[in-house]
Amino acid sequence: MPRRPDPTLKPAIVAKVARHLQDTKLEDASVRSLGRVLGTSAYPIVYHFGSREALIDAVVDHLSAAHDRSLDPTTDPCGLTEHLLAVFGGLDTPERRLAARLTFELGCVEGLDGRDRQLRLHRRRVDELAAWCRAHGRCEADADRTARAAVAAARGAQWSALVDPDRSDVDGALRAIAQDLASAVRFAAA
Repeated sequence: MPRRPDPTLKPAIVAKVARHLQDTKLEDASVRSLGRVLGTSAYPIVYHFGSREALIDAVVDHLSAAHDRSLDPTTDPCGLTEHLLAVFGGLDTPERRLAARLTFELGCVEGLDGRDRQLRLHRRRVDELAAWCRAHGRCEADADRTARAAVAAARGAQWSALVDPDRSDVDGALRAIAQDLASAVRFAAA
């Protein structure tokens, strides 16, 4: 009879790989090299995750779990600000910074191998903000256009913090995006 897998092994692998990726380029992380980081062969990675990509997705999920939330379309502008800060901000911590970096790296290449995980997450963020805009008086087309621009601005603030951390204020930029959204919907509703 086969041995049952240790339920603590999978989260331990994810945590150790996340620490390793803090200062390792994603392109340098193969299944074999990650196995060496774990002090084992590639077998546990393949057994628990199936592929390097699935392991990296698990790392991003692990790093983002506490910050992945849905936006209530009826929330007030303060709730919108809190949402944007929770989802896109906090890049001053190494874990959040790594999650943002991996999101960009994975999103840039996933279409080449037929994956669409980051695209779906991106569209989810746009749809949430569009629903918020509609709930606050914007027409359908304007709500979608405004939401796409807001998500692009939030991602731009993240990118700026990744490439020029000493001259970037992601949370300040996110507060400004929320303020612009709130003032635009107030203007549209008037």
